[in-house]
Amino acid sequence: MIRRDERDGWILINQHDHAELSGEIMKYWGNKDFARPDSEVLFAIGEHDNGWKEWDSCPKVNPVSLYPMNFLEMSPSDQSEIWRRCFRRHLTDHPYASALIALHFGKLNEKSLNKNSSNGIARALQSEITDFVSGILKINISDLNLNSLPMDVQVNLRFVQIADIISLTLCHGWPSIGIEDVPLGYDGSSTALNLKSNDGSNYVISPYPFSHPLIGLQIEGRRLGQKRFSSDAELREMLKKESQREMLRFSIRKE
Repeated sequence: MIRRDERDGWILINQHDHAELSGEIMKYWGNKDFARPDSEVLFAIGEHDNGWKEWDSCPKVNPVSLYPMNFLEMSPSDQSEIWRRCFRRHLTDHPYASALIALHFGKLNEKSLNKNSSNGIARALQSEITDFVSGILKINISDLNLNSLPMDVQVNLRFVQIADIISLTLCHGWPSIGIEDVPLGYDGSSTALNLKSNDGSNYVISPYPFSHPLIGLQIEGRRLGQKRFSSDAELREMLKKESQREMLRFSIRKE
């Protein structure tokens, strides 16, 4: 669940919808200066949060803030279960995309380990992801160090990460973000992007990575008229009976 902060409440956005927005963004990616991801990479981008469907259909409240719990506030056990569903759901039909999704969550899981090296759940998941990716890509990797991966895998994983960052920026309405290590091609060349907005809806990006001079995007959220909830049941009841569906629309153009 993504919480977009509003003056008198929230707009809540499902994680999988955010992932699909990521995929829509990257359908426009690529021009004479920026390489375009192929269809399997686009599939990975659009499906990278598919494991959240079950959670977002029955959301919970953060017991400390009493806000609707967002994706950064999960318990390690819930987080691992969700991430595992994300990279295993399409394993049979899309093994390469599944490996990219696993690597994406492996890098996020690595942050959990850096914060708490004794986190047994995160450590077990990291070992599982390493074995999962090694088996699919037929390579022997002892950890998830990007430098140990083939260059095409490094670039395609970075496409997943960049799409995730841009979509999260739009969904939250963040005013600006800088993105480092943006691939120009599959030869190791890269640049940095700057994405910014004055209103949380209309963005400019530089340098410009898209094939169209202006792209329009949208995502549906649910508007809630209060900030805090006494229980999971209250949040779910309000989402069911009192939330208003709202379409958020965005544009990205050259600076």
